[in-house]
Amino acid sequence: MQGKRINSLVLGAMLAMLCTATMSASIITSGTFSIAGTIFVTGPGGVTTPAGVCPVGVQCIFFQDTGTPAVNGKVDIAPLGLPNGDIPATISGNDAGNIFSLMNPPEIVDGAGFPATPFMSFVNGGVTTVLEINFIPPGINGTAGCSASPPAAGQVCTPAGSLFNLQNLTATSSTATFRFQGVTNDSSSTWTGIFASSFNTLPYQSVLAAFAANGFGSDTFQGQITLTAGPPVPEPGTTSLLMLGSGMIGFATLLRRLSNRPPRR
Repeated sequence: MQGKRINSLVLGAMLAMLCTATMSASIITSGTFSIAGTIFVTGPGGVTTPAGVCPVGVQCIFFQDTGTPAVNGKVDIAPLGLPNGDIPATISGNDAGNIFSLMNPPEIVDGAGFPATPFMSFVNGGVTTVLEINFIPPGINGTAGCSASPPAAGQVCTPAGSLFNLQNLTATSSTATFRFQGVTNDSSSTWTGIFASSFNTLPYQSVLAAFAANGFGSDTFQGQITLTAGPPVPEPGTTSLLMLGSGMIGFATLLRRLSNRPPRR
């Protein structure tokens, strides 16, 4: 009898622990949150960056947080005004997001997309949702302006096969905007992220020249990720993409003031 009683107590304790773990875990399905970090973009492989080594024949995107010292594969989630929806405020914090490197191939720009792979998971708030990426839209600015000379305000460029929309704000400053999208690991929601980097002392022509010389480029970035409950929707047409591009440029301009924040220590 006593043995049965002990077994019952042990079983009860295990069930209680399981219930507690279940209650503390949560999924997110809709809302918006903002992130910040550093992005490293390589050429066609065989390149070593401070955030990782890109294999030969592959183009890579690596991420770091904005701290000192920097941590590979981490981003900060900002608490100001966001998150919202069913995304808890406790999700925010320094190094609060785990963010995974992207490699092309298999994670190609444009095309028919690619099988969903993990892109971002969360450290805080008990959130178990994982954002999986399955599509990287191409940039929309075209290649014609990439060789424009001399640099001037209003010039735009998307290098061939690239996801980046480059724009000169002045003759000596520029922005890069880009977009990722995918689904959640439980397929209950889709997500879209718009991101921007600001080059406060360089036109994009200088950014491209440094990229060609070094084999990779890097800069801090800020972004907003929006989750929408429900199944995926068809990709937007050309007109919608142009409207999105205008919105991303405005978003980049708005975020320029954030790019000068001092690093964490």
